[in-house]
Amino acid sequence: MARRKSGLAPRRTNVRDYRCVCWVSAEGTTERDYLGMAVFKDAQVSVKFPKNTHPNRHNPAAVLKRFEKVLRENDFRAGDEAWLVVDVDDWDEDEFGELLAWKVADGRHYLAVSNPKFELFLVMHFEKANGCTTPEKVDSALKRHLPRYAKRVSATQFSAKQVRDAIENAKAKRVSCKTALPAPGMTDAYLLVESIMR
Repeated sequence: MARRKSGLAPRRTNVRDYRCVCWVSAEGTTERDYLGMAVFKDAQVSVKFPKNTHPNRHNPAAVLKRFEKVLRENDFRAGDEAWLVVDVDDWDEDEFGELLAWKVADGRHYLAVSNPKFELFLVMHFEKANGCTTPEKVDSALKRHLPRYAKRVSATQFSAKQVRDAIENAKAKRVSCKTALPAPGMTDAYLLVESIMR
């Protein structure tokens, strides 16, 4: 290896292994806060949130169109994953057809659908969330455990054990439902969290 005039060996560049990226299109700040928590800091993947994929709560097809555009404009590589994180609460199930087709079209595409909303997964850090089938019931259960919750999650909100408990609670409920979309009171958010933590 040639030496620089200072007597030091030249700096090696472009030798770091590529770290796979988990591209996440999330509806709100809660999802971004949650996936940015300290318990995920040692994850083997880098989580990125493209901007403007959920503007003004457009329907799922519009969200998908914007997300596909972002993936085309960025360096979406072979080992990367693309996750659409959406809630059922405001949409009819037939509006999710394009998202389900998008998921099937590429093994790197994933859906994390919550029915009725993502906060259901937060409740599952404390309990199985039985009966949390409407947004109001989810909010009521969450307020019991986090009285000051206001759509934000702190970096140290949940421990690794609580995250694992939430995964198990969500998985146990989802196993009884064979439909592509989760039934009321169920969430597939655990699939995304499992993927990041593996």
